[in-house]
Amino acid sequence: MILALFPGMIYAGPAHDLYQKSLTQGDVEAARMLRRAAELDPDSFEIRFRLAFLYHKMNFREEATREYEATLKLQSCHKKALVNLGNLRSDEHHLQEAASLYSRAIECAPDFYAGYYNLALVDKDRRRSLLEKSLSLKPDHFGSMYLLARTYYLDNPQKGLSMMEKACQLRKEHPGCLRELGELYIEINHPTLAKKHLKRALFLSKHPVERREIRLILQKLDSSKEQGDAS
Repeated sequence: MILALFPGMIYAGPAHDLYQKSLTQGDVEAARMLRRAAELDPDSFEIRFRLAFLYHKMNFREEATREYEATLKLQSCHKKALVNLGNLRSDEHHLQEAASLYSRAIECAPDFYAGYYNLALVDKDRRRSLLEKSLSLKPDHFGSMYLLARTYYLDNPQKGLSMMEKACQLRKEHPGCLRELGELYIEINHPTLAKKHLKRALFLSKHPVERREIRLILQKLDSSKEQGDAS
């Protein structure tokens, strides 16, 4: 998830006008306007962050990295720039650098859930406590709840299942969550509940590979039931 900017204060002038106009344009044209705005007002961290966000969204990773770094030179505690740059570093498998950026985001903004959530993705040793903190700050954050459910399940299957049920209630049409829930029910030998969630996941999924995999799981469940009935 890429964190976007809520428009902040930019001093009136040509750079401000370009920034405001960019908000109504498509990504490519908006980026062009913001590059010009950054030339006119090189000290505006809002312009730099917005440009970085657009590059990130368009998957221009080198350009996004450069602009996030420029944002942080202007405002070292820009929490969203820290998290988004951390995500880019994590994608490149520079996990220590990513963790450092997420930790800085937490130091700068202790009440910002995204720092804890993203740090949990790269810090397995503290994952549970970080996700619990993230959820305490944003109780309806699907990613934190989903990952915490999987974490709980390793030590306490029933607690993990309960949390996964809540996560799937948050995203009632998320086939991945429903599939995961169905597979967890298979692991604790509840085939009826497993089939219920897997069938719903199959109905919602639009990806051919995922649909084929879910069908195979359902076929195995049916085969196991037939073998049990025969014996």
